[in-house]
Amino acid sequence: MNELATTTTGEALEEGGGVLSRLIRYGVLLVQLGYAAVRLSGLGEQIRATYAYVEGCAASVVQTAEQMARLEVDDDTVGEFRDAAAVATGVLDDAAAMAQATEEMSILFEEVRDAHQSDYGGVVEAIHTKDGRMAKSEFYSNR
Repeated sequence: MNELATTTTGEALEEGGGVLSRLIRYGVLLVQLGYAAVRLSGLGEQIRATYAYVEGCAASVVQTAEQMARLEVDDDTVGEFRDAAAVATGVLDDAAAMAQATEEMSILFEEVRDAHQSDYGGVVEAIHTKDGRMAKSEFYSNR
């Protein structure tokens, strides 16, 4: 009986192997899409944290430039500090846009994963609950 079960299982895997590999790819794709969404969301948060840091640095450099001006430090040095603050402040708009775009991409990855699962999840469930053996994968291919 054990030999018969092994033979039947082996035949089923051989006949349904193409379908099985597609099921595995389906599961892997769902995991990868979910993972990408989480990673992008985390990246958006990191960008926002960096934004806050750069914003604080810019404010600090502006304060330093103002203090230097009150102490009558030479104009070139004060000007360099003000230029540095302007560069840091100018980058903030780009950083905010990048964080927003990254978070939107994260949402899109989630939507793609959900749509893929919606499109093919029923098929996967039907395969898992199907009575009997799977046909050869050519039977299931789209024509």
